[in-house]
Amino acid sequence: MSLIDNLKKSNILIKPVAKNRWGLLEEMIELATKNKDIAAEDSEAIKSALIEREKSMSTGIGNGVAIPHCSTDRVKDIVAVMAICSKGIDFDAIDNEPVKIVILLITPKDKLSQHIKTLANIAKMMSDADLREKLVNLKTPDAVLKILKDYQIQ
Repeated sequence: MSLIDNLKKSNILIKPVAKNRWGLLEEMIELATKNKDIAAEDSEAIKSALIEREKSMSTGIGNGVAIPHCSTDRVKDIVAVMAICSKGIDFDAIDNEPVKIVILLITPKDKLSQHIKTLANIAKMMSDADLREKLVNLKTPDAVLKILKDYQIQ
């Protein structure tokens, strides 16, 4: 499973308003809830699971990328939300650098192998410095999807 298989244009945030990782996680969950990818009654439980996961160990994987994630029985399909934070947000990343690309991944508990494969796919994509640089400079969700599709074809 790849990011492009699970990421919808409406779930791409360009220039989020949040100033820290906790606010950004909340903003991303609110977007997925608004887009009906998460039921309103489940958003608090999912946000709590993400925050608990993040507090146990930051999902800032370095090179300006974070992949906050959790598995839950409150979603039926993989939910992906992407945020491009061109100024960077402190995510307590392993390299102590600000995070500019955040990819939130919420997976059903019964799809653990898809969860792992999708996380691995995202990590592999985000290891490409050229792709990261292009993404951070994009201004629209359409442009983000195009770059990700083009990258996947390579």
